[in-house]
Amino acid sequence: MPGKIQKNSILGFTFPQSESLHGDRLFILSIALLCAVGILMVYSSSFYMAWQDFRNPYYFLKRHSLRLLIGFVAFMAAYKFNYHHLRRWSIIPLIISIILLIWVLITGSRWISVGGITLQPSEFARIALLVYLADWCSRNANKLRQSPKGFLFVLTLVMITTGLVMAEPSYSAAVMILISGVALLVMSGVKWRYLIAAALPILPVAGYMAVAASYRFRRVFSFLNPLADPQGAGYHTIQSKIAVGSGQIWGFGFGMSGQKFHFLPESHCDFIFSILCEERGFIGAALVLLLFILFFWRGIRIAVKARDHFGFLLAGSLIFCIAFFALVNIGVALGSLPVTGLPLPFISYGGSALITNLLACGIVLNVSKHNNSPELT
Repeated sequence: MPGKIQKNSILGFTFPQSESLHGDRLFILSIALLCAVGILMVYSSSFYMAWQDFRNPYYFLKRHSLRLLIGFVAFMAAYKFNYHHLRRWSIIPLIISIILLIWVLITGSRWISVGGITLQPSEFARIALLVYLADWCSRNANKLRQSPKGFLFVLTLVMITTGLVMAEPSYSAAVMILISGVALLVMSGVKWRYLIAAALPILPVAGYMAVAASYRFRRVFSFLNPLADPQGAGYHTIQSKIAVGSGQIWGFGFGMSGQKFHFLPESHCDFIFSILCEERGFIGAALVLLLFILFFWRGIRIAVKARDHFGFLLAGSLIFCIAFFALVNIGVALGSLPVTGLPLPFISYGGSALITNLLACGIVLNVSKHNNSPELT
């Protein structure tokens, strides 16, 4: 019956089920809860700095909420637009992204301002690249697996995009684009000997780039012994560990973090997980980790159940990318990885990453919706 609303319960939560919304409910739930945690933690981690700098404790919360709203619009647009039609236009976003990457190189800035909101072209380039590669690899599966020419074509696109982002310079974002592209190639079934042959010249170059600049060298290796330079390269790692360890089991309580008072820089962005551990303790951190696990599990399940190879590659690569971002950010907060400058998906203070991650999730949910469709369109 048109417009009829039915009830659907998941783990005690009741959702309206209407004709306008279909897809994996647990996947939607994980995203919604992670975004809700993000709203709370952005306010908690930023209100002091917002008051100090802008005399408005809600300054960052308002901006985050606006970007979250934009991300929700992008999410719904991607959900409504049949993902099969992306194949027809997949080259266009990639071309636009490459043009924007060249533009920021010319202007000397990593960001483009649109309506007072700064956007990073590298974030959109990552999504555009994965969409195009999912299309190309699904159309040319045999060519990709049997001929090195197909593999070299895909690798060239990945390296061009990676190189442009690295030239900004944004080394960590470039590495993430490279890893995402390689992950999609692995999902496509490319022969491992091709990947190994490509890695032999790429890894030494990447290693050199990592240590060529003194600041990158210190950042890459400081996490191994942050106390060797406690006021320099090791400062972020030390302060993050203090925040994580201080929370113990239950944490100090919402808004009660001490590290956000100018001890831990970027506490509302790159190190928001550290503040979460300090305020909500091991229990709160574990619940957030469980939400990310739920998100990854349901996302991969959507990819595996996709009714075509394009949907599998598209959903799988996008989910892997977001989950890997989360893993790296949490690893940095715990002092297990070098400081990268990558935000925690859905939770860190919003910007391009928040919008593009929600856009990607809309595409994945679109795949989920068509998994139950009676026919492919």
